[in-house]
Amino acid sequence: MSGHAEYDDLGKDIVCSAVSILTFNTINSVEAFTKDKFEFDSDEEKGYIKVDFIGDVSHDTELLMSSFALGIESIIKDGNYDYIKMTYKEV
Repeated sequence: MSGHAEYDDLGKDIVCSAVSILTFNTINSVEAFTKDKFEFDSDEEKGYIKVDFIGDVSHDTELLMSSFALGIESIIKDGNYDYIKMTYKEV
């Protein structure tokens, strides 16, 4: 993830908060419920979060990541927000 939603002022931006909660919950869930290894980098000021998985990921991690994507897509669709753009990239 990169950037801020800029839906509202810092501290009042419910779109940014929702995305942040989903992001950190997904990262914490992968760490707590799977044995998959990953590296994590972030810069709060820039609104930057990067997670790189090391090696193959389990079915559980794939499910958690799919749940994350569904949550983000729901925020975009249900809120009719132009503040979030989601792209998929196969690596």
